[in-house]
Formats: sequence, structure tokens, C-alpha cells
Amino acid sequence: MMEITLDSCPSSDFVVEAIRTLYHHADPKEKEKASLWLHAWQKSVFAWKISDEILHRKIDVESCYMAAQTLRTKIQTSFHELPPEARTSLRDSILEHFNGVDERTNHIISTQICLALADLLLQMPEWQGAMGELVQRYAQAREFALLELLIFVPEEVNSRQLRLGANRRSEIMEDLRSSAGFVTEFLHACLAKQQAQTHGEHTTFRISLLKCLSSWVELGIIPILGLENNPLVMHAVLSLEKVDEHSMVHEAASDLICGIVERMEDLNLTNESCQFELTFFTLIRRLEPAYLLSVAHEDMSKSTNFCRIFTEFAESSLHRIMSSAPQQPHFSMAILDSVLVCCGHPDYEMPDITFNLWHRLSEELYQRDDEQTTQIFRPYINRLILALCKHCQMEPDMDQVLEEGEDFTMFRFRVRELIRDVVFIVGSSNVFKNLFDYVKGASAWEIMEAALFIMSAVAKSVHPTRDENPAQVVESILAIPPSTHIAVRHTSLKLIGELAEWIDAHPQFLEQILNWLLAGLQDPKLSSEAATALQNMCSQCRGKMIPHFEGLLQILKAVDSFNLKPEAANGLIKGVAIILSDFPNEQVAQAMSTMCQMQIVPLSAIANGALPPGKIAKNSKNDPVLYLDRLSSVFRHVTPNVSENQSHPCVSVVQEAWVVISKTCETFQSDVRIMESLCRTMRFILRCVGAQAMPILEPWAKQMVHVYLSHPHSCFLYLGSILVYVFSSNPSLIPGLLGMMEAFLPPTFQILQAENGLRNHPDTVDDFFRLNARFLQRCPIPFLQTTFMPSIVECGLLAVYLDHKEANASVMKFFFDLFHAGRSKEEKEDFETRRLLVDQIRHNFGAKLVEALLRAAIFNLPSYTFHDIGDVIFELMLLERTCVCHWLGAALKGLPLKDANGIEKVTQKQLVKVHKEVTSAEEPKDVSDALRDFNRLWR
Repeated sequence: MMEITLDSCPSSDFVVEAIRTLYHHADPKEKEKASLWLHAWQKSVFAWKISDEILHRKIDVESCYMAAQTLRTKIQTSFHELPPEARTSLRDSILEHFNGVDERTNHIISTQICLALADLLLQMPEWQGAMGELVQRYAQAREFALLELLIFVPEEVNSRQLRLGANRRSEIMEDLRSSAGFVTEFLHACLAKQQAQTHGEHTTFRISLLKCLSSWVELGIIPILGLENNPLVMHAVLSLEKVDEHSMVHEAASDLICGIVERMEDLNLTNESCQFELTFFTLIRRLEPAYLLSVAHEDMSKSTNFCRIFTEFAESSLHRIMSSAPQQPHFSMAILDSVLVCCGHPDYEMPDITFNLWHRLSEELYQRDDEQTTQIFRPYINRLILALCKHCQMEPDMDQVLEEGEDFTMFRFRVRELIRDVVFIVGSSNVFKNLFDYVKGASAWEIMEAALFIMSAVAKSVHPTRDENPAQVVESILAIPPSTHIAVRHTSLKLIGELAEWIDAHPQFLEQILNWLLAGLQDPKLSSEAATALQNMCSQCRGKMIPHFEGLLQILKAVDSFNLKPEAANGLIKGVAIILSDFPNEQVAQAMSTMCQMQIVPLSAIANGALPPGKIAKNSKNDPVLYLDRLSSVFRHVTPNVSENQSHPCVSVVQEAWVVISKTCETFQSDVRIMESLCRTMRFILRCVGAQAMPILEPWAKQMVHVYLSHPHSCFLYLGSILVYVFSSNPSLIPGLLGMMEAFLPPTFQILQAENGLRNHPDTVDDFFRLNARFLQRCPIPFLQTTFMPSIVECGLLAVYLDHKEANASVMKFFFDLFHAGRSKEEKEDFETRRLLVDQIRHNFGAKLVEALLRAAIFNLPSYTFHDIGDVIFELMLLERTCVCHWLGAALKGLPLKDANGIEKVTQKQLVKVHKEVTSAEEPKDVSDALRDFNRLWR
């Protein structure tokens, strides 16, 4: 079969045989061959005709499904392959297939046929009034098929695959609005017919009815005012109230109600809309007894549906609730009680549904900053916190701490973030007091642990001097006996660590806390949390921790005996480094050397092969990354106070570290993970001592370039930008830095010019253009005068199309800095030279860049990149607006007015509009907004 080419059209029998091989052959190799061949066939132009033939023949389910799915995919992604004159015959053929769809048709086949028809009518502008025509033609004879189609058409209007564009989408919306009356009449007739049947309910049919109305409501085609009296909406409410309702009907009814409620948020405030909201509020409040019954029957899916409805209504009404408070509480404020009832559900997944509502409420109250309004919502937040505290309780038979990554652990993480967001409404002090009172009478460990966990979430917002409530909590924690449940002790460590700022203001507790933390370090199950708490003490109580520095050094020497997670060990080193920064400079060097030697010695042993060979186990004692990351923590956080002409106390330590780092680079140059960690270490070394690291500049730059030629890790490009930042202030070093840049170019271009090179290596693109931008910022004239500058710009013109957030941002920053260098007058004596150099690049590449930016915005990039594109184009206009006007005009004229399917994407009037908006922009945001509006015409 692999010998058959697709230069000619295969027979439908051959395709059917290939499908049978794929589904039924016993040999996996034959299955794979069939799969590859069918994939090639589906992409060929022959798939149109053969798929249609197979569907007409109706040989078996597998071939019909493959044919229907292929036909749908061809319409969706390859509609341009059809000549316009063939579209009518395709439509007629698909309508034949559609005409055969009924309740007995395999669902996956009927779905593909209906989707194919939906995508076809959306892409056929010549098929005027398609929706109304289909409703009138099939309303009586093909109810089931028509319902399926009516569900999919609104959903496909905004399909990313179809990319209809705003103009065609507007035409479709008008067509659908004109058909909305026929659709609602059809749905009401279907419902009445279904309810009149005496042989029982047709569940599937009811689900389709509800989904259909949901689809049209959510697209905004059917006005929601008046829907409170719609028979299908009332049917949905009654279905929700039925205890024994089918779960899928219940879910479809919930989706419909939520869709209507979501659109309520955009209603203008009128008497009619207020009456609609009140009526709908009454309907939804009617559902609370049904929710309680679902809880009693332990029907989680139905409980979830009710919670979604209550929460959606609360979110939709939130703005009106806030606007009415505190003068006249809005009637819909009572929905918060319903939401809180759901938060009391036994399953912790239920309150999770409501979290976005509370975040939004918190944001509204924070923005308003009105104590009277905040006070109204305080009781609700107090109830919420108490409910969440109960949900955070572990199972009583749990005998360990929670594992990271588990669902319940992630839920508690989200609870912590929510409580931190809303705590200002009730006050941290009140939370501490209420929870401490709550836990004092509790005998169960899980109740105590959950309360401590909630306290840890708000501990950082406790006022360090005015709030005395934490004192009782701290005293209670320090009195906890070692026999207490491990989870309580674990959470207590977290809470103490979060209270570090408060403890700094209450030093009478410090000595006892440090001894308590040291005991925690000895326990393998508690050591990482104890280390994190100790780090917080070092950071927040740094002045008071200086007398304990020698003891902390002893802890660091034994750090590998404590069973710490790598992050906890690095955090402990960070804390000690922060304290060291407060020492006199003459003491820093010796202590710094001691701290670094703890990492340099084992790292040197690994680099020189003293340890047994073998595969490196991540985070083990033979992993160089473990020690490189610890060195990074030291150099990153030791920040002594060094005057301009004073020798940096860490320079000698840098020399010690450099020898071992260089050897590590030589030994492990092919290992990208180790090289990234090594470059990070070098980055913090350079940041620490700055230009005083000059003795290692030349050897390190040479070694870095040498390794990059054979192992082009992008981290070397990033580190190169750090070298430029640190050393470019010395003019004598700039030629060497430019030499480094030139040496980087051949391997970089080789990677990026390969097939899909830009897409496959976004990190290289990101770091490469970050490096170029750094040259433009620090030494623009020497960089602009290089012979390789044009090739970098050419590479940038290709890279603007790259859909990768960080990489694209670096490319845009490079172009922004390039043109900004041509008009910035910060260095007045060099201004004319810079301007002339930039003008030459602008003259040679400006038109290409404007065209590339425009096309990238239309066809390639997501809208969040438009801000950066706007910055670049606006910066170009600040240099020379007239040229940009000509370039943009030419780029717009080069765009096709219609796409390959013949759908008009943009009118001449719209081209003139975007040209005017961009070229008359007074700030970058005007440019990005104009591009965003223009982009909608194409997608």
C-alpha cells in the first residue's frame, strides 16, 4: 500500500479497504501503513470526491465516519481547493447526506455531516439566507438533523479554524438574527410535540432542544429580555427542580440558564431589564431546595450545576450589587447566601467553583476603597473563610503531610491565594482571633491544622507592631509537644515562617523560635519547611540574626544531612547570605569564602572526575547543578555596601570560584541543563562584583565562544548580554565584546536558518535578540557600525512572524531600541552619528519591516503582541512619519481583499481607515488598538 502514490485518484473501494486495514488488521505494521496512506489521501484533492462517494454507498460505520470526518475537515481547512463553480454541487451533495440523518444514524457520523454543512454555509457568501431556508425546509421532516445543525452553526461562527473575518461574521450574524424567529418557533413546536407524546420522554431530543437554545443565546443572536417567559427556559427550570431528572438533561438545562445569566451583565439599566433580572432572580432562588436535595442524594454532578448557576448569577449581578451598596442593597445580593450554601457542601471541589466570584468581589471593594461598602460584605467573607477552613481539613486517618501536586494540595493552594486576596475585607487580626478562638476548643488535630493553615495564609498581612493576636498563637505553637501530629507541626513551621516580620518586632520570641526551628531541621519530614522558615527569619530579622551567624554557618556545613529539598537548601543559603551583607566589608571576604568553599570543593571533585563515573542523578551529590545553584544563591544575595573606588570584598572569592566553574564548563559542555545552571551562576557573579570581575572577562568570553561553536546553548547568548551590560562602560573592552558577538553569529544563523529553525529554537531567538538589544542600549555606535548589522536586521525581519511570547517580545524590543537609538538625545555628543547610522538602516529596511509587522499582526501573531508592534511602528513614526505613511500604504495595497475561499476580508474603506488611524496616532496604544481592530477583519 505504501507503493501507491496520490498522483492519481484512487478508487473508493481502495480507500474503504485502507480504512478496514486501519481498524481491523491484526498486524500493527499494516495498520501504520494504512494510517500514513489515509493521512496523505485526506490531504489530497481527491478526498473531496471519494469521501462523497463513500458516504453515498454507506458500506459500514468506519468508512462512513472516516468519509464524513474527512469531508468536514476539507471544508474547514481546504475549502480554497474547490473552484467556485463546484461549491453549489458540493452543497447539494451534503444536503443529500444531511437529509438522511435521523435518530438511527450513528451519532459521530451525524455530527460530522452537520458540522460539514455548518462550515459550508458559513463560508459560502453566495448562499444567501441559508439558515432561514434550511429551517423552513427541514422543520417538519428532519427535526433531529435540523436540531443538530442549529446547535453547531452558532458555535462555528467564531471557530479559529475558519478565520471568517469580521466582515463575513457580521453578514452571518445578520442572517442568523433574521432567522432567529423561525428558530425559536421551531424549538417551541418541537418542545410542544415532545411534551404531547404519550409514550414517554425522549431524553436525547430534550438535550438537543436545550443545547440549541443555549448555542443561539450564547452567541448573542436571541435577545434575552423576554426569555423568562420562554417555554423552553421554563422547561429548563422545571427540569432542574426535578429530583430524578436525567443528569445530561440537568447539565444542558444548567448550561442554558448560565448562558442567559452571563449575558445579563451587559444589559443596560432600564425598567424592562430590572424586571427581567428580578424575575430571573426569583426563578434561580427557587432552585435552592433542589440543590439541597441533590446534596442529600449525594448527586455531585447536579450539585455542581446548581453551584455554577448561583455563582454565575452572582458574578453577573456583581456590578449592580456594588453600585447599589451601601445606600440601598440590591435584591440580588441574596444570591451570595446561595453561593455560600454551596461553599458548605461536603466536597471541597464545590467551593472551588465560586473562587472567581470572590476574587472579583475583592477587586471591586479594593478599587472602591469605601469602608461602608466593605462593611456590608464583611459577614459574607467571614462565613466564606470559616467554610474554607473546614474544607481544608485533612482526613482524620491521614498520618503524613500532604504530597505536592495532589488535587487536595492544589485546592489548598488556591484557598490560600483567595484568602490572601479577601483578607483586607475582614482584617488579618480578626482572622487570627476568630480562628484561634475556633481552634481552642477543638480536640481533633485536623481542625487545628486547618486553622493554622488559614492563619499562615494571612500572617504576612498582620501588622507587626499594632497587632498582638499572633502572640497567643506563637506561644501555643512553641508549646506543641513533639508527639503532636506531623501535619500540625509542619503547618506550624509554615505559619512561624510567615510571621517573620511580626517576630522581628517582637524579638522576645526569637531565641526560642530558632531553637524550635533547629529541632525541626533534624526531622526529615519537617526539615524543608523548617529551612524555609529559618530563611524567612534571616531575611526579616537580619539585624537580630547577626549574633547567630556562626551557628548558621555550622548549619550550612551540615546542610546535606538534613534531607532538604533543593529549593529549601538554596533558600537557607540565601538567608545566611542576606545576613552576611550587613557585615563590615573586611569580614565579608572571609565568610564569603567559607560559604563558597562548601560548594566549590564538591563541584571541583565532580568536574575533575574524582567521583565515580556514571549518569548524573538530578539533585544528587554528584550533580554539578546542585552546587552551581547554591553558588548562585550566595552571589545573588550577598550585597555588601561598596563605594565607587573601593575594592569589592568578593573579588578574591570570584577568582576561586572561576577556576572550578571553568573546569565544569569544559567537562560538561554538552549538557544543556548544567550549562544553563553554570551561566546562571556566572550571571550572579558578574552582578555581584560588576566591572571588578574584569580579570575573568577575557578567558571566560573565549571559553564561552569556543563551547558555543560546537554546542550552541542559548544560555551563552544570554550570558553574553550580561557581559555587555557589565563591561561595555569601558570603551577599551567594546571591541572584544563585538568580537564575541561576531563569533556567535555563524552557529546562531545556522540554527535559525534551518527548516523551521526559528520555530524550533525560540530560546535562541529570545536570547540572541536580547543580546543585540543590549548592545544597542549600551554601545550603539560601535554596534551599528559593524559589517554584520544588516544580517541581524534581516534575521529580525523573519523573526517578527514567530508566535512565541518571550522570543517575539525580544525581537520587537530589538527593533524598538534600534530606532530609539536614532532619536534619543541622552548622549548629545553622539546624537548625529547615531541618527545617521539608524537612518541608513531605516532607509534600507523600513518598508520591509512595516510590511512584515502588518502581515505578522494579521496572519501570525496573537493580539497580546500588538502592544509591542505598536511601540515599534510608533517609534518609526517619531523618526520619520511621512515614510511610514508611504510604507504602510504600500503594505496595505499588497493585501488581498478576499481570501482563497472568495470571502471578502476587508473593504477599501477599511484599508483607508486603518491607514489613517495608524499614521495619525499620538501614542503607541493608538497604533496597537488600530491593528487589533484591523486584525478582527481577518480572523
